[in-house]
Amino acid sequence: MAISDTKLRKLLDKNQTPCVLSHRDSLSVRVSAKGTITWQYRCRVDGKQVIISLGRYPGLTIKQAQDYIPHFQNWLSQGKDPRIELKLMRNEAKGLPTMAKVAADWLEKKVPDLKEQTQTLYAHQVNKWVVPFLNDEAKPLDLMTIKDWIKYFDDIKAQGSAKTAGTILVRIKSIIGWAEKRGDVKPFNPVLTLKVNDVGEQSSVGQRVMRFDEIAKLWIQIERSKATPATKACLQLIYITGARQSEVRLAKWEHFDFENNTWTVPPENSKTNKAVRRPISTKMKTILDNLAMIYGRSGYLIPGSKPNKPMTTHSVNKYCCRMWGHLFEKYKTPKFLPHDARRSISTLLSENGVAPHVTEKMLGHTMRGVMAVYNKHDWIKEQAEGYELYCKLIDNAILESLNKKGQN
Repeated sequence: MAISDTKLRKLLDKNQTPCVLSHRDSLSVRVSAKGTITWQYRCRVDGKQVIISLGRYPGLTIKQAQDYIPHFQNWLSQGKDPRIELKLMRNEAKGLPTMAKVAADWLEKKVPDLKEQTQTLYAHQVNKWVVPFLNDEAKPLDLMTIKDWIKYFDDIKAQGSAKTAGTILVRIKSIIGWAEKRGDVKPFNPVLTLKVNDVGEQSSVGQRVMRFDEIAKLWIQIERSKATPATKACLQLIYITGARQSEVRLAKWEHFDFENNTWTVPPENSKTNKAVRRPISTKMKTILDNLAMIYGRSGYLIPGSKPNKPMTTHSVNKYCCRMWGHLFEKYKTPKFLPHDARRSISTLLSENGVAPHVTEKMLGHTMRGVMAVYNKHDWIKEQAEGYELYCKLIDNAILESLNKKGQN
C-alpha cells in the first residue's frame, strides 16, 4: 500500500522502533529511532542488491521521490549503474536554471520593453501558471523530459482549462526561444516539439456581434447604473468608437484636437505601434464634454481610482460583466465583452453600406498588401460619416426600446 503524507507526518521526529516501509516500484522509506525519515530505492546491480538513499522527508516530498522512479527504471534497462547515473544527474542539475527562473528573467529583462498592458498580461501568466509549477531545482529546464511537460500541461488543464494550457504552451515556447538565443539554456528543449492541440485547445476567435437593439438596451442599462461617470463613459466610448479598450482607457485630453474634431491615439497606446486618427462624432463630443465638466480637461480622459492613474482593464471588464448580468436577467441577452464592440461596429456598418476600408480605419487596423505601402490616407471624412450613421442607428434603437417599455 502506498505511503501517504498523513502517515509520514505521524512518524516524523517521533521516538520509535526503527523500520522500513515500502511505498511503490521499489521505493521505500527508512524510519530511524528518532523519527528521521529517509527515502530509499532498492534494486539489483551486477546481481547484488543495492539500496540508494535519495534524501530526507519532508525536504524530499512523496512526489519528488516518485519522480526518480522513471530515471532508475530507464538506467537499469540500459544496464547502467543507477548510483553513478544519479550522481551525474544531480551534478549536472546544479546551477542549471529552472523554468520558473528562466521565466522570471524574461519578465525582468525582456517584458519591460513591451507595452504596459502586455507586461501585465505576461506577468499574470508567468506568476500564476509557471512559477508555482516549475520551480523544483532538482528538475531544471534543461533536464525536463517530454513526460514532465505533458504532466505539467495536464495539471494546467485540471486547474485551469484546455485553452489555458494551449496559451501557456505558446508563452513558454516564446520564453525558451528568448533564453536559447541568449545562451541561458540548451537548444532543442522537447517542449518545442509540442503543438497546442497536443496539450490543450486553441483560444477561440470571438464570434459575438451585438444587434442595435442589444446595444440600445446596454446603453439604457449603463445610464441607469450607479457606476461613476468615468466608468459609464469608458464602456460607452468603447461601443460607439470601436476602439480597443486600452486606447480608450489610456486616452489623455492632449490627444484630442477639438478644432479639427479628431482624436489621435499615439503609437505607444496603439496595438500596431502606429498612430490612429479618428473623428470625434457628435455623440462622442457630448460624452467628452460631460467628462470635462466633472473631471476637468487635463490628464487621463477616463481617470481610475486615482486622478493621475487610468482606469484598469479589470474595472472595465467587471463593469461590462455586471451590465451583461442585468440584461441577461431581464432579456436573456447572450454574453458579450467590451471587445465585441469592435466586431459589432464593423459588421453593422458594413450591413448599412459603409465600405470595408473605412471600417478597417475606424478599428485602427493597418491596411494590407500594396495599400499598406503606398496609401497612407485615413479616410477621416468617410469615418466621420460612418460614426454619425452608427450613432444615429443606436439612438433610433434606444428610442424604440424606450417606447416599447412605455407601452408595456
